[in-house]
Amino acid sequence: MIYQKTTDMVQIKKCTFEHITKSYPCKEKSVLDGCMIMRQSIKPEDVQSPFQVEAYALLFCISGEVNIISDLRSYTVTPGTLFVYLPNNIIKIDCKKESIISEVILASDYLRKNFLQWNKISPLFIQTTNNPVITIPTNRRDELIRMLDNIQERIKTATCSEWNRKAYHAALKTFLYDIISLANNPEFLEITNIHQSRNQDYFARFMQLVSQYCKKERKVHFYASKLCISSKYLSTIIKEVSGKTPSRWIDEVIMSEAIFLLKYSNATVQEIAFQMNFPNPSFFGKFFKRYTGFSPKTYRNNLLHKNTNLSASL
Repeated sequence: MIYQKTTDMVQIKKCTFEHITKSYPCKEKSVLDGCMIMRQSIKPEDVQSPFQVEAYALLFCISGEVNIISDLRSYTVTPGTLFVYLPNNIIKIDCKKESIISEVILASDYLRKNFLQWNKISPLFIQTTNNPVITIPTNRRDELIRMLDNIQERIKTATCSEWNRKAYHAALKTFLYDIISLANNPEFLEITNIHQSRNQDYFARFMQLVSQYCKKERKVHFYASKLCISSKYLSTIIKEVSGKTPSRWIDEVIMSEAIFLLKYSNATVQEIAFQMNFPNPSFFGKFFKRYTGFSPKTYRNNLLHKNTNLSASL
């Protein structure tokens, strides 16, 4: 991901896949056809600001221990575990000791364009909405590292011929299918209901659109039109797949980003309300309190008070 040294209050960066491929500082990276793969070492002093990326990512910890905050939830990624990142989630990464990680970053439309069986891959990403950490069995970890190394090597030779390029795509597909099977969930292995698979695909695309447009567009009709289906049909699909309504998902994504800004930025409540495209701070306050029971100011003060007490006890 993106690491930098900073002493200031954090600002959330938003990056496209193209931006990452051009500006990423890692020397051991390979990029081709909407995929970037790399291996790098991160250190505790590499303080990293929260950011969003318009891409999918798989982060595999080889050694050390990586701490990840994704949409307000905290995860610890240790050797042999894989973290799955969904497009436009707010994420912050750091570590307490030097750690080595491998990452595969895929442009948002890459999987759908290059994988005929996208319906067998999308459940992996949908499932990780609630649990983005996958534990790789001990006897498969070295094999996974070799697969990642193989993909990176094949990228380097892929432009030599059409067959080399096909070999690269085959290696990447094998890796992704292997991750799905290792997820140890029957949903990933036996998707026989085409109707259900199509609905899961709609859900994945809906969540991607919500992450991208929720600050400006909060009506279900907007997202239905983007997916070329009716609002009623979209509501039925989302409820069936996730158990929540589209409106609920939209509100939760908005709340997640608002809480993240309150917690990790020095922006005022008024500035956050403006940034989140609310009509005015009062409207934002009512919306926030409806979901948390607190006003944005009280919520932030409670966080500061909690952190102060924690510091005093250390």
